[in-house]
Amino acid sequence: MTKKLSSLILAVIITTSALTGCISLNINGNYDSEETEAFSGNEEYTTVAFDPEQDTEPETEPETNTPVSEVSVRPAEWTEISWQPYSCAYFTLNIPEGWKVEWNGNAQKLVWRATSPDGKIGICNIDHDYAAKDPSMTKTLGFEKSLSDASVKGYFEMIFEDTADNFTVQNSCVPANKAALQASSSKQIRDYQAHYATFKDSTVGEGEGVYSAVMVESNDIVIRGTNYGVWEFDAIFYNWAPLGQLVNWQPVIAQIAQSFTYTDYYIQEWQSVLNTTVSPSSSISDTDPVMEAFEERSKSDTIIQEKRSDMLGEYERVYDNDTGNIYRAYNGFLDDIGDQNRYQAITDNQYTEGYVGWIDKD
Repeated sequence: MTKKLSSLILAVIITTSALTGCISLNINGNYDSEETEAFSGNEEYTTVAFDPEQDTEPETEPETNTPVSEVSVRPAEWTEISWQPYSCAYFTLNIPEGWKVEWNGNAQKLVWRATSPDGKIGICNIDHDYAAKDPSMTKTLGFEKSLSDASVKGYFEMIFEDTADNFTVQNSCVPANKAALQASSSKQIRDYQAHYATFKDSTVGEGEGVYSAVMVESNDIVIRGTNYGVWEFDAIFYNWAPLGQLVNWQPVIAQIAQSFTYTDYYIQEWQSVLNTTVSPSSSISDTDPVMEAFEERSKSDTIIQEKRSDMLGEYERVYDNDTGNIYRAYNGFLDDIGDQNRYQAITDNQYTEGYVGWIDKD
């Protein structure tokens, strides 16, 4: 009886509240009149049917990626070079801002190199060099190294045996200008090679480079009646970059090489040493023969190396149909860009062409 009476009283209260629109009721007893909004009775409500057998919330439409409308390209370092002149007593050069030049020697043997601030990219030229045929006579003859075989490959392996690990020649070729070079030389060319090689050292880490030299017949040196044989080299030129980056830096390196010019002072000293009026010609005025070895390197290996590099860095390479450029984009860029005709994945062969910028994820 008591329960029935209580229920009746509660029903009367609720009915009265609904009619007057002036009372809010908190069933749990935690009532706060300042935080509770008054109910006017004029709001419209939508009734949602509740299925007691359904214990999950209704499914919502899956989110879709909004296509990227604007793409911001971050230019690569090798495409935004500020050039500056360099000069010394013997030669002048144009180099990228911040690069350094080191040189030593004289009119008989001039060595110079230009390198990036961290030393990871560079170019080196040696006008002339010798190697002893007899190892025991190396220091007596005034040479740094000895060479057992008559080959340009052996010469470079000899130079780098103490400074680079895993110096491995991957590809070799005889440059196409050999006949023209022989026609202009008074000495018989014994060997002329351009090599593409990979290496590993403490400065670059894993690197790659192109190495070229001309090996010519030499007059042996006579000491106390004994004839000691020597190997003679000319036009020694090489350049390097981190593995996978030489294709990008090659135009910059070529521009440095082509800017090289002897000074009048050097020319006069050279003519005095050789007792001639002929002016010396730069051995690096044309880098195309040197780069033949790079262009003919194993493309399949390069493609594998570049794909591995992209995978580890979480990149994908894309081709811009509007500009004809290749960019290194963040992984998933083509999915984000949506259905469009401008950007597309590159072909395998395009991995050997390098890239000119990055597309970063905002």
